[in-house]
Amino acid sequence: MKGQGEGRKTATYSPITESLYLKLKDPLGPYVNLGSSPPSSEKKKKLYKRISFSSFSNTTCSDIQKLNSYLPIENNIVLLSLGNYSFKVGLINKYDCKLQSLRVPQMELIEPWKELGYAHPPYKNYDIVEECLFHCFSNFYKINLKDKDLFIPFSSTNNTHDFSTLGDILFDTFQVQSVTFREPSFLSSLIILENLAKERQEGQHGREVLLYRDDQKDSPTNCDHAGDTVGTGGEKGKRELTSPRKKIVGRESYPGGQGPYPEECLANLQALNLFNFTAILVNIGSTKTTCTPVINGIPLPDLTSTYHIGGYDIDNQIFDEMKKNKSYQKDISMEAAKIAKEKRVFTPKSREDCGYLSLLYDRNPRNYLVSSFELHFNKISSSAVASTEIFFSPCHLGNYLKTESYKQLHTYDVNEGFPLSGSGSWIPNSTITESPPSWKASLSSALTESTLPCVIYETIQRCPIDTRKELFQNIYLTGGSSIIRGFRERLQNELYDFVKRKNFYSNLCINVHGVRRRMLQKYATYSGAHYFLELFDYHNYQITRADYQECGDSILERVSLQGKLLF
Repeated sequence: MKGQGEGRKTATYSPITESLYLKLKDPLGPYVNLGSSPPSSEKKKKLYKRISFSSFSNTTCSDIQKLNSYLPIENNIVLLSLGNYSFKVGLINKYDCKLQSLRVPQMELIEPWKELGYAHPPYKNYDIVEECLFHCFSNFYKINLKDKDLFIPFSSTNNTHDFSTLGDILFDTFQVQSVTFREPSFLSSLIILENLAKERQEGQHGREVLLYRDDQKDSPTNCDHAGDTVGTGGEKGKRELTSPRKKIVGRESYPGGQGPYPEECLANLQALNLFNFTAILVNIGSTKTTCTPVINGIPLPDLTSTYHIGGYDIDNQIFDEMKKNKSYQKDISMEAAKIAKEKRVFTPKSREDCGYLSLLYDRNPRNYLVSSFELHFNKISSSAVASTEIFFSPCHLGNYLKTESYKQLHTYDVNEGFPLSGSGSWIPNSTITESPPSWKASLSSALTESTLPCVIYETIQRCPIDTRKELFQNIYLTGGSSIIRGFRERLQNELYDFVKRKNFYSNLCINVHGVRRRMLQKYATYSGAHYFLELFDYHNYQITRADYQECGDSILERVSLQGKLLF
């Protein structure tokens, strides 16, 4: 490796070190130049402070382990998203949030509870959650959480016990320095608005805005880079790191924070048009689907409806159909079912086909509507292709509720009790323990009558009447199973037919939207958390270990109140 001047000896780098640093993208160009930069203590100090793992666009667990000796993790905020399907982790630099690559998880460990011997997701069993966290950070992420700053998307619909229990795990077991909780629906709103703002900018510059298409594949040019943050004019990405953020005079500090809200953060939210954002966020998770109304930029968790069907239920149906057709299958496993789900499932796009299938599914639907398809190792039968009907067909949902796979997957719902969709009733534990036949019949009836379009409709009906028209026009899908081909069109057509049958809003316009970049739609909550940390100062919202030791669980219970997990 040649230096800048003749006869001057320069440092040599091992192939591993050089290959790792070659992954650095343009944001670090002025600071890293292995071939020609002379050694400088000032530059080394600056590099040591500024580089984060987030600067790498294609990091893997092995890369993170190798880089542990080069890059200081204490300069990063650990972004942790806890889900029943997977744990997602990313590191965000405290000193320069613009030094980020993709707003997608850098590391995602799928089903960590299975490696610990558990057959089903932990749900709210925090003993299993604690085991999974210890297992992940000890054996995979190789990150010691002691004295680290954590950011966790966690809904305020969880009760105070959930916050205090999770706080005990983080502060007592892992001894983290501070933690911040944010409302997931608010975080998803940020990433949706940021993408809408980009589309408006592209339109203003005369560039063609690509419409969302289900068959559009992700490409490197479609990836969302944090350097593309929305700004005004030519000032995008040019703000100096050392310039202090302006404070709002007279504004009280956030509970647990260290200062008032930054003025530039609220200005950025106004640029995103957050305070005029009214929509329904439909998040399709692994075990349930939530419908949260957002009015003028404020999520309303109290009006959130839950549909207890998710991506795992689709996997279960495909898996059961594989077992029924063993002669055509080379690999019968849940992994094969997930591949089949991601490749293609039955979600017709035309309104006529949607209406015909949902209304007459209890009879024999036309064969041309449901066709089997081939994987390289399995043949997926037509009955498995129709697995998404549990979201739209009452008959198909009713049949699925009788299966053993549903009962095993939703053991938590049966043991702990949950509110029935479409009703305000809550089934307590004591009632479930007795398990009278009348309770089982009412539960099955309530779930069979409810479909996802029905739950969305009832959620909107509980909102103020002057916002309902706008809510119907702005329904946004997020979550992993929402990117299934044709799902958005199918939901829009089914919802239209459902509203028509109700004879309300005869001239109503219904629009179901998806984020143009599929990966951001799949990881909307995580991506929104990433974007939140770019806009806001983490230290204004953190709960430190000292606060926790002084006030105890009460400081965690305060943030569980509605409105405390926004901005």
